[in-house]
Amino acid sequence: MANELRSSGHTVGETNLHLQFTPAYRRDIFVEPLARELTVAYIVQRAQEMRVNIAAIECGPDHVHLFVTDWKNWSIPILAGQLKAYSSRMMRKSHKELFVDKLYGKKFWSSGYFHRTVGAVTAATVKKYVAEGQKKHWVEFEQKKQKTLLNYSS
Repeated sequence: MANELRSSGHTVGETNLHLQFTPAYRRDIFVEPLARELTVAYIVQRAQEMRVNIAAIECGPDHVHLFVTDWKNWSIPILAGQLKAYSSRMMRKSHKELFVDKLYGKKFWSSGYFHRTVGAVTAATVKKYVAEGQKKHWVEFEQKKQKTLLNYSS
């Protein structure tokens, strides 16, 4: 499926997109495995409803990367907004206890997002980046764990 051109109606092309969403206040809510799994499930569910394909999705402690294909019927702001709004609403409505100590109010995601259309590289390359590129964030997270008052001076 990598770099295959798709045709529909009167068009031929490919529509690959890299998105990155960050939780409000850049909190590390995805350290909690259940928060990570549920958020991913809600993003994928909404994508399926919108008839777009999440080819790869992976979380760092404080962000999520998505590789989206077949999204040509949506503008990037609408697509990102729909995925963020649905996952936010479902997480806040049903699973607030997983992140109540890190997020407050009606926010789940930060207001912005990163996006890049992908065509010059293969889909497999981006999938590999999304899947493997997050390992460094988990290592950095472990190294930056908050110091307690007892070990702050060390």
